[in-house]
Amino acid sequence: RRMSSRALRRLRVEQEASLAEEHDGDESSSDEEQNDGGGGGFMAMLEEESSSEEESSESDDEEEEDEEDQPAVAASNKSKKGQATAKKEQAPVEEEEDLDAILSDMKIQNEITGDEAENNDPSASTNSSTVRSILLSKTHGYDTQDLDLDYSLRDLLGGAAVAGNPLFIDDDDIQQQQQLQQQRGRNNRNRGGRNNRRTVAKKYLFGKVKPEWGKPPSFVGGGLGVKELTQDVLEEEEGNKWSVPWPYNESGDGSGEDDDENKEKDAFPNAKWFTFDMSDTYSEINRKYEQMLSNPQAGMQDPNLLAMFVADNPFFAETILQMAMVLYYVNDRGRGSDLLRRCMYLYETALPSSLLPSNTNANDGEANNEIFMDINLQPNSGFFACLFRIMQTSGMSGCHPNALAVGRYLLSLDPLRDPMGVLLILDYYALASRRASVALSEEDEDGLELGASFIVDLVESEKITINWEDDLTSRHHKCPLLQLPNWAFSYAMALHRLSRKEEADEALKTALETFPMVLPKLLEMNKVNVQARSFQMDWPTVLPAFNHDLNAANIDEINTQIEARVARAAGEHLVRIFVERNHKLWKENDVVQWMYSCSEKVVKGDEPQLEKEADAGEGAMSTSTELPPKQLTSKFSPALVRYAQCDPSDYEDRFRTFPPEAIALDPNLVGPALVHDHRRGRFLRGGQARGGGGMMEREMMEDVPADLMEQLRGMLGMAGNEVDLLDPDSPILQLYLQSLLPWAQVEGVRPPR
Repeated sequence: RRMSSRALRRLRVEQEASLAEEHDGDESSSDEEQNDGGGGGFMAMLEEESSSEEESSESDDEEEEDEEDQPAVAASNKSKKGQATAKKEQAPVEEEEDLDAILSDMKIQNEITGDEAENNDPSASTNSSTVRSILLSKTHGYDTQDLDLDYSLRDLLGGAAVAGNPLFIDDDDIQQQQQLQQQRGRNNRNRGGRNNRRTVAKKYLFGKVKPEWGKPPSFVGGGLGVKELTQDVLEEEEGNKWSVPWPYNESGDGSGEDDDENKEKDAFPNAKWFTFDMSDTYSEINRKYEQMLSNPQAGMQDPNLLAMFVADNPFFAETILQMAMVLYYVNDRGRGSDLLRRCMYLYETALPSSLLPSNTNANDGEANNEIFMDINLQPNSGFFACLFRIMQTSGMSGCHPNALAVGRYLLSLDPLRDPMGVLLILDYYALASRRASVALSEEDEDGLELGASFIVDLVESEKITINWEDDLTSRHHKCPLLQLPNWAFSYAMALHRLSRKEEADEALKTALETFPMVLPKLLEMNKVNVQARSFQMDWPTVLPAFNHDLNAANIDEINTQIEARVARAAGEHLVRIFVERNHKLWKENDVVQWMYSCSEKVVKGDEPQLEKEADAGEGAMSTSTELPPKQLTSKFSPALVRYAQCDPSDYEDRFRTFPPEAIALDPNLVGPALVHDHRRGRFLRGGQARGGGGMMEREMMEDVPADLMEQLRGMLGMAGNEVDLLDPDSPILQLYLQSLLPWAQVEGVRPPR
């Protein structure tokens, strides 16, 4: 459709005025409101006739207003009136513009800046009907700035508060840069005309890009891309038998039927599935890498060979991630972190903005859509692993807000299957972050703790469940989130920090009754004296009921079925991980006193017997042990077997490093792997990556008809000989002359058909 030039310009002016008011204020509009009399009327007429002139030169318009109020300098205003009249005469030449161009221009601006008024809308929290909106919305304490490790470090060290700190960032410098970018944007729009498009630099959420990383190629240029797994896409790709995995393919009532009635009950009616798509060049590199792994003679187990492969293929994410972890395990955390962020940079470049977290997710059009990825598809597995390693290393560095933000994003990609085991550690990051919101009242001086509030919201939403499919029996098991030991206790702790005392007591008592073995382990890890007896805490009268669950002989008598024993083994595994990492959150004196109070109510009832016996006299303490002993046993759901294969070392607070002599890394090979240099030749030449077998090139020659190659060799007197492979890094003249020989083939280049 077409609109008049005046209406389109007025629409653009209103949009730019709103953007300027949000960021740095529109000084020119405030000056116009202060002017009076004929100046205001003249400016109203001038805005309709030459609004484009106002955009390009706001300072000139202010001078025109001042000169209108001063008759002594009215002569200088005639020339400007003449210019306005001339522009008015030229206006019919550009009578119509493309409406789609302007609307798309405004859409880009809205995606970048967002609408802060909607973000502050309290009704947004009530509309959080999806898992993605709970995990990634600003109303539930999510901030995309926490994804940047540098920002989290500055916040942790207080770098933004002290100007003398080298990490200090001056807000005035940032504001000046924003003003310069806005001015350049206005000038470019005025120069470009109809075909002009505003180019917006992409903001990378996971950190600032370093120049030595290079610019990764697009999907067309040989890199990664992203596609949505729709029915049309699956039909176009022959051999793609992918389907929505369990438990996402069953209806909300768990029947698994797809009739119209069950579709209305579907827990994820608007789910969209995406996957990374490898280009032909990227697939070729991936094929070489897999062949090197499958060939023991290739020596891919050597980290130096891995470094050479990274240097030769600087935009292949899988090997960059492996090289980063090698550096972490030899205690080279600085360069390992650099490679890890570089790997994330490759994935983030390929991801569209709709798949990345945003502070406006709770209010934009994507809020009603769940965005999932299937880790079983090969390109996606590296992305999941990269996010998990970033979360793990950030947590080890003490940047718990960064680890929490990355973990929440990782969980949102596959919340029901949780392939990376994020739920085993996410509650710890939420409680350890200790970040509070702005105080809303005088009673709440410290504000609301965002991490504790997130745990309560996620548990009470009942959106996330634990799901496991037994491969032997083909049975499906499902349980709520509170059946995980760490979430049962963390939920009680979150309520306790939010000062919801009665609910916290009930939650902790439920957790102690469901998983009694946790209490003795927590007390042991925190080195609490459980032999001492006092009027405040008398552990000898309480702990025997909980220690009964630690005796394996007592449990074997109860769990006679194999399924129950497997579930208990998985539960003990999860309790070990929880106690090892979370015990520091339960060591404060008031928390220990709270645990004793709730455990006493579990063993002796809601009315503590200790207080009654204390009132009875001196002999009360000796009669407390005469109560009939209570025996508590842990109850683990079979669905917890899903986490039985999780490695406890992935949830510890440090890496188990190797001595430097165990992995002899050559610095001359590791250095080129860290810096991208397109002028450098390849390291792996002449069959080094093939183990001397020439396996890849022989497979590439399979496309050439065998009889044709044999006939050509016979004519040249080379019957039975192999094709000579030329090194592409040889001198260009030598390579050109050698390639003219019919029996020569350039390594890595397919022969013509």
